[in-house]
Amino acid sequence: MEAALLAPTSLNQQKFFFNLEGNTVIAKAGLGFYTKLDFEIVKAHFKIGAQGAGWQWKK
Repeated sequence: MEAALLAPTSLNQQKFFFNLEGNTVIAKAGLGFYTKLDFEIVKAHFKIGAQGAGWQWKK
């Protein structure tokens, strides 16, 4: 989560939500301009920071 919180975003806004259920990560984007782009950047940073932790994205 620290890596996701430190991820750069286009408008310096953090309009995303993460939830952990067991080893499954649920991630959702909020609303606003460039939010979907920022969300993909944040997800990439989360993935890098959580390597080897035995988690998966919710499908």
